[in-house]
Amino acid sequence: MENIYKLNLKKIGSLILFLFAFLLFSCNNASNPDIKFPVIDEANAIPQPSPREMDEDLLIIWEAYSYLAREFVGRNEMDNSKLAEGAVQGMFKALKDKHSGYIPPERFKIDQTALQGKFSGIGATVGPTEDGSRIIIVAPIPGSPAEEAGIKAGDIIFEVDGDDTEGWTVLEAVNRIRGKSGTSVRLKVQRIGEVALIEIKIVRGEIKLPSVSSKMITDEEYGHIKITSFTRETHPELLVALQEMKAKEAKGIVLDLRENPGGYLDVVVDIVSEFIPKNELVLYEVDGNGFRKNHLSKDSGNYTDMPMVILVNEFSASGSEVLTGALQDLDRAVAIGTTTFGKGSVGIQRRLSNEGGIYYTVARWYTPKGRVIEENGLEPDVIVRNKANETDDLQMIAAITQLDFELN
Repeated sequence: MENIYKLNLKKIGSLILFLFAFLLFSCNNASNPDIKFPVIDEANAIPQPSPREMDEDLLIIWEAYSYLAREFVGRNEMDNSKLAEGAVQGMFKALKDKHSGYIPPERFKIDQTALQGKFSGIGATVGPTEDGSRIIIVAPIPGSPAEEAGIKAGDIIFEVDGDDTEGWTVLEAVNRIRGKSGTSVRLKVQRIGEVALIEIKIVRGEIKLPSVSSKMITDEEYGHIKITSFTRETHPELLVALQEMKAKEAKGIVLDLRENPGGYLDVVVDIVSEFIPKNELVLYEVDGNGFRKNHLSKDSGNYTDMPMVILVNEFSASGSEVLTGALQDLDRAVAIGTTTFGKGSVGIQRRLSNEGGIYYTVARWYTPKGRVIEENGLEPDVIVRNKANETDDLQMIAAITQLDFELN
């Protein structure tokens, strides 16, 4: 019996070391990508603590497990890894942060390269609904299986393969919806203006992510540049688009960030730097210790004098909000559309010893003039709503009118 007791204590020690490894990790404040696909930051990992080094308030987890390990009638069949995952999930649930969560090992390896330019899935960005109870489609990627199957921005996901999504986190939804190319998933969604739920079957595929498209606006001397996300390829893609617009003698630019869910923060800073002088404040972030970090523009770009209007809507999130807020506050561009999504926080991902991972918020973003992005979103300078059944793009018409005014 004494040997069995010692063995159980070893199991208890191993479990507790695993459970609390991430609690003592320090947070890196370097430029991080946004909520959707953050980098794995292992630079500041420190040795795991022993149970004696735990915070007194956390000892109840040790105590609860020790009782179960010694006395629970089904202790010989207990799956310690499942108990550990359940404890971690419970911690994130108690945080009540919709941008934090746990990723199980079998899903952790799926598409860590999503912001590198391609990934496997349905091709849609999701976020929490305003009340946090469901998951909403922020934007389908143009040409993706999601778009081809009929998924639209604003669709609220009620079921995934028959499972109710009520109370799901964004990470839970991503883990369930994404998967190997060639496999299928069934979503049941509620669409604006529709009474009944709509069931849509989507066959997953490899999603290639060109993030910039451009064209001259018909009958106008203005260029239309659409940025769908901020990947590692976005800045060079944008430079090509700007050069093409310059070659076509565009007199002004409509920078379209509608349905843009965000991406890498340093890429956003690079892009803003193309339109403003060097060493201007693009944004600042404040972490949990109250430490402020400023992000300044880099070498002055070649387009600091190009007349420009920004288009945004309620699905413009994260990095697109940073870009909009910077150019608004610096009086560089007029923003037209509707109030943005309201995702203005820095998230990082940590790898756990079970090959799973966790994702959580470490800082919040502010515009140069101190406007809070998180939860609030940014209000455009000119509010224009596109009507559901209107064929004309009223926001684009307003952007052209604004450029006409600036040039004349």
